Amino acid sequence: MEAVYTLLDIERGVPEVYGSTYDVRELLNATARLRDGEEVELPGPHFLREKLFEKSTDNEVGKLIADYKLIAEP
Repeated sequence: MEAVYTLLDIERGVPEVYGSTYDVRELLNATARLRDGEEVELPGPHFLREKLFEKSTDNEVGKLIADYKLIAEP
């Protein structure tokens, strides 16, 4: 935007960018606050909950979910 303003000789400042609308961390934080910090209990027997928790925390989004304490550890 700054390059376009310079090329078109427009005397205006570039607006600030605040990307919290699309930031997954902000959305997870909002979800945790809406749940009043209460974690979601995974269904099923203990061994199944452990497997589900392992599979859910294998990727980056799962790690974020665990960091924001949205899923309870078995």
